Amino acid sequence: MKNFFALLLFACLLIGRDCQAAGASRSDTIDIRKTIIEFNITDFITKNISARAVLDVKSQMNNVSELVFDLEGLTVDSTKVNETITSFSHTGPFLKISLPIAMQSNDTALVEVFYKGVPIADAVWGGFAYVGNYAFQMGVGFVAQPHSFGRTWHPCFDNFVERSAYEFFITTTNDKMAVCNGLLIDSASHPNNTITWHWKLVEEIPSYLSCVGVCNYVFVKKILNGNNGNVDAWIACEVADTNKVNGSFAHLQESFTMLENNFGTYRWPRVGYTLVPFNGGAMEHATCIHVGSGFINGALTYENLLAHELSHHWWGNLVTCRTAGDMWLNEGFASYCEQLHQEFTYGKDAYQTTMRTNHFNVLSKAHISDNAYRSVANMDSLYTYGATVYQKGADVIHSMRSYLGDSVFFNTMTAFLNTYKFKDVSSYDLRDFIFSHSGVNLLDYFDNWIFAPGFTHFSIDSTEVGQNGNVWPTKVFLRQRKHKSSNYYNNVPLEVGFYDAQMVLHIYQLIFNGRCMEFHVDLPFEPKMIVVDPNSKISDAISEETRMITALSPVNLPQAKLRILPKTMLNAADSTLIRAEHSWIAPDRFKSPIAANGYSLCDTRYWKVDAVNLNNITGLIQFNYDGGVNNSYLDSAWVRNSEDSIHIFYRKDATEEWQISNDSVKAGGLFDKIGVVYVKEIKAGEYCFGIKKANYVDPLVTDAPTGGCGMVSSISNPRTGDALEMVLYPNPAQDQIHLNFFNTNPKELTIQFYSMSGLKVMESIIKTSLGQCDIQLPKLPQGIYFIKVEDKVSQKRIVKKVVIE
Repeated sequence: MKNFFALLLFACLLIGRDCQAAGASRSDTIDIRKTIIEFNITDFITKNISARAVLDVKSQMNNVSELVFDLEGLTVDSTKVNETITSFSHTGPFLKISLPIAMQSNDTALVEVFYKGVPIADAVWGGFAYVGNYAFQMGVGFVAQPHSFGRTWHPCFDNFVERSAYEFFITTTNDKMAVCNGLLIDSASHPNNTITWHWKLVEEIPSYLSCVGVCNYVFVKKILNGNNGNVDAWIACEVADTNKVNGSFAHLQESFTMLENNFGTYRWPRVGYTLVPFNGGAMEHATCIHVGSGFINGALTYENLLAHELSHHWWGNLVTCRTAGDMWLNEGFASYCEQLHQEFTYGKDAYQTTMRTNHFNVLSKAHISDNAYRSVANMDSLYTYGATVYQKGADVIHSMRSYLGDSVFFNTMTAFLNTYKFKDVSSYDLRDFIFSHSGVNLLDYFDNWIFAPGFTHFSIDSTEVGQNGNVWPTKVFLRQRKHKSSNYYNNVPLEVGFYDAQMVLHIYQLIFNGRCMEFHVDLPFEPKMIVVDPNSKISDAISEETRMITALSPVNLPQAKLRILPKTMLNAADSTLIRAEHSWIAPDRFKSPIAANGYSLCDTRYWKVDAVNLNNITGLIQFNYDGGVNNSYLDSAWVRNSEDSIHIFYRKDATEEWQISNDSVKAGGLFDKIGVVYVKEIKAGEYCFGIKKANYVDPLVTDAPTGGCGMVSSISNPRTGDALEMVLYPNPAQDQIHLNFFNTNPKELTIQFYSMSGLKVMESIIKTSLGQCDIQLPKLPQGIYFIKVEDKVSQKRIVKKVVIE
């Protein structure tokens, strides 16, 4: 499920939590093996329904004298057990049915419930709704406790544990169709101008994944190529929306193939989507995903949403979280599959862009929308559908992939889904399975990333580089800090990157433990820039960007939250590779009160800027501060007095004291907490805000490590940057673009251009010389395009966005 609302906070009713716990325990007593639902949805005026449900149940204990089901908002007329009328009570969401004869272990019974009324909707998101000529069920309620909301349309054990096969007999007027889970078995017309639609799902699902949608639907039918042959995909929509469906689902095959490749063969009878008039995203009902019709606009705008929902047929539908507290297993993995869709469809560069954007949003907003820094697992039910579960869930899974490596990660996740198919799981089940299957112990990973709030932060305190002939002995002093986390992280696979003079990246890996480490390596070149985690494999409290500066144009680095403003270039034919990091933690404090001179440093963030060939440019660095909502209140606390005393402080590294840089402040109003500070030279080093505060005692203390640091030397060969890592300019472009590859080896490339709708508008084969080439563009309408570059030898590919003016 994915929603586009800012989630509201509501008081949690204790009875709701008790109901969730009771629902799970009932599944240990009674197993609902099959649920048959007969539902009449013909009255769109009063919105009343009439219904009958038949539940095939099996006792798992002796002396069961009463059955307790969940059914909320509807009125029960009568109940039967094995065709015998029984007494019942229906109070609130609980339907209690007395058994004529107590059930013993392994006894079975058919329970019939006759009911009617107007099905209810959740106060914010989910439940049953009538909108225009539509009637539909969304199986989750954001405010409802428990969140599982199948009980709004049929009796059930409304939890994530109980699974049942389903059969549906939905009666509509003859101008409409009912679409449910599973396969359409048949339909029967009646003399009173109604039709009964018969659907059947053999695979067992929890109650919240059952659904119905009624409208004057038609099907857009597609055939997907799967691991075990063709799979039918049916998209239910109104006739007027069929062309939009074809456009918006243009990459459904890519999503399907990506999911099968990464997580195993599809195990459901069909792929299904049903359009409903809903502006809050979608819901992953098994084989019958309900998606808001507004998101199917004929373009690929919401293709990530469609991939997210489809991925639930692995993460959430096939294997389901045991409780709402482990919802990240459903929603975190589904959100991460959006990034995998981008990687498979558009290449590694698109994955990196999507991943880094998500990480930036997590660092800036998740703690605000969820009202605290929270752990991904064991989530309070008030925040089950919040940013921590969805976005941070995806963020930490990206780090898990880095811990394990691609091969082990995807193979292990596939084995996990296969082992627990059609079952419920906890976070501990996943942790323990990873170790038993792969032999990799992720105890520290789960304790740090999954079961605790906050983030870690890795940085370079300082470096020492010597020279001994053609060898450059290099020491890198690394440091770990905590950002709203409880403990320092251990056993972290951390990469350190070294750029040579040709801007080629050489990567070494170490296992980081404790507060600090010394990394020693003998390099066969002089390192021109040294960085931690150059490919953003670890989702720590840093957002960074790396760009190539090739012209005197402003370079916006929004995720690093600064701008580079080049003014002169020593050699116009040369380029500068610049990296800017925005750290979401307080900078080290002044080493002495004398150096502070009445100033207090910002308590939320600082920057690091580094570059290769920085001497080729001069210019400015622009830093913005904003204490309001547009900046997630990042600067609301430290900007408390007149802004005319704000400065940018600078130091080369942690061995130096902070000092006021050569800057100029441009405040809006002196007390509006909004302004800009320009540093009048571009220097490699660290930067932070400072402000004059009379008689202020800084409560923060630098958390510098004391005592010795662990030392590790390189014992493996380095990896160089991806052969297709490149920069593209100019962008926006008109009739020509230039590609400059970090790896300068000659290449034979296939170049393809695609429009936003996926139409190929150009293809050519080009050979590079010294890792660069020019591409003449055809006459194209103005707009956004994608260029796909594929190396014919390695078959690696990269996709970048190009704006044509």
